[in-house]
Amino acid sequence: MNQQVRQRNRQVWIIISASLAGFMVLLDSNIINISLPVIAGYFNIPTGTVIQITLVYLLMLSSSLIIFGKLADLFGVKRIFVLGFTVFTVSSLLCGIAPTFSSLLLFRIFQAAGGSMLFATSISLITRFIPAARRGWAFGIFSPLTSLGMMIGNPLGGLITGMFNWHWIFLVNVPVGIAAIIMAVRAIPADRQPDEHRKISSHFDFLGSLLSFAGLGLLVFFISKGKELGWASPLTLAGLGGALLLLGVFILWERRVKDPILDLTIFGKRSFSFAILASVAGFGLMTGSAVLLPFYLTYGLHIDVTHAGFILMTFAVVFSLCSPITGRLSDRLSKVRLTITGMLLAAASCVAFALMLPRVHLGIVFAYMLLLGMSYALFITPNNNLVMSLVVEDKQSVSTSFFKLATNLGQMFGLILMELIFSLFIPRPQGASGFALKDAPVSDLLAGFSWAFVGGAGLCLLAVFFSLFIREKDIQITASEETAFLC
Repeated sequence: MNQQVRQRNRQVWIIISASLAGFMVLLDSNIINISLPVIAGYFNIPTGTVIQITLVYLLMLSSSLIIFGKLADLFGVKRIFVLGFTVFTVSSLLCGIAPTFSSLLLFRIFQAAGGSMLFATSISLITRFIPAARRGWAFGIFSPLTSLGMMIGNPLGGLITGMFNWHWIFLVNVPVGIAAIIMAVRAIPADRQPDEHRKISSHFDFLGSLLSFAGLGLLVFFISKGKELGWASPLTLAGLGGALLLLGVFILWERRVKDPILDLTIFGKRSFSFAILASVAGFGLMTGSAVLLPFYLTYGLHIDVTHAGFILMTFAVVFSLCSPITGRLSDRLSKVRLTITGMLLAAASCVAFALMLPRVHLGIVFAYMLLLGMSYALFITPNNNLVMSLVVEDKQSVSTSFFKLATNLGQMFGLILMELIFSLFIPRPQGASGFALKDAPVSDLLAGFSWAFVGGAGLCLLAVFFSLFIREKDIQITASEETAFLC
């Protein structure tokens, strides 16, 4: 169903709605972290218990993406999007007034379910309603606004908790959510007729939903807990093995069921599959770098946490300023070449940073973040445009969901890889139970940081390799879409 919006003002409001959804979901996955000690004290619970607030959000968000993507394709993107904002807003209110930790955890799960609906549909709003010739412009707005939620989460969480209390971390979502619901209802066109779902709802793939939810849930859980449990521990190996088994059964089931929750024909275009692989590899460096750089600033340059947080905002500022430009470029130039250029620049930046890092100078960090912000502006915005340009029209939401799931897993794998490389160069002395990172020799720390960023460069080059197999001719723009560029 082609229901592309021609009016410029309405396009802007659709993009703002989609961007606000992505921003809120990522913001709430990060804003809570800095307040976990306060929440632990409020409910008088140990650290190991309070971190479940973060873990259950991640588990639900990742495990249900494909399910809600399929539901959006069945019942309409607008319906699932508005329902997602409604669930997210009501759950945020309930989290803010939760009387017990158990109730807070339950409401947090519902909040993540609403966030998953928003994540599964936000990009689909752009690809379904914005003409193809203007999608680069749209993603140039969407990408930096969405990523901003991840980048300002910790500083904003600390500010709100310090000025008020932890309850307001959730309660601030309520007025924003109400405004977003009104905006979405007014700006987004209905993409399915009210009675269209009647004949398709009976064919919903419940077994596939259960298999995907369980398999992805196990995979995300044991990836996130792997370091704590031990990567070679029997429990971790059994959990990961069980996850892969469930996902294998899920794929076999999807190949035979009449109306699968994950239509494997979306991988019929080889270019789409390689674009997904390039995304997985490319997003790995961004998260790994974001986690390791604070340790370098703290232990290498001896900068306090407060100042380190503001220094790291350099990446966000550069990325946000450059993304609208690269978005417009992706409407006019080769999307594949732009993404390859971004990853090559990121790889070169990583290698240069790794070589110069032992000099321990703040200017080197600023130069690296400047180049990295430009690199990811060249990669993320054109990559979003590229991937969604390769999607089959009637499978946009489920394709979007898989794309978001792939980038989430890519960020987790990238973080694990870079942290693992870093750890290899930090030998633990006898009595390691009392060992702190600050006790490690500076030479070992610098070597670990250097080789970790070399590993990050390897991820970027892997993204370049996958991008070489993407064919531009698979991206088709109709004459009507090109004309819409002039509207």
